[in-house]
Amino acid sequence: MKNRFFKAAVAFLFTIAISLGMFANEAWASFSLTCYNSSVNGSTLSSTCYMADGYTPNQTEINLNPYIGNIDGELMWQHDNFIATCGNTELSGPSVLVGECEKRAQQWVQAEINLDDHISNINGILTYQ
Repeated sequence: MKNRFFKAAVAFLFTIAISLGMFANEAWASFSLTCYNSSVNGSTLSSTCYMADGYTPNQTEINLNPYIGNIDGELMWQHDNFIATCGNTELSGPSVLVGECEKRAQQWVQAEINLDDHISNINGILTYQ
């Protein structure tokens, strides 16, 4: 009887630990929730992000150019080299990259993309996911 209770208690605690771990990973998913002093210079996003302990800050940066492209004046994920045809990039709010991008018809238009969709804070490091 004691052995069965012990096994049930361990299984319950393990389930709780796994659940909390899943929620903890979710909390770190969007960089803007755990990073501050974020800025964009060209295609580079710089920020101070908390490490997994939630207290230790780390200065980090990521080049967004390999992950974002300009498709006829729209910033799109899973393309690359947006900086070749976009300029005046900056952050609008905590996570939206805005800039002026050239369309195929050679018109310049305002474009934006939410960086929280794919940029995460993984233990104080900006990462594409």
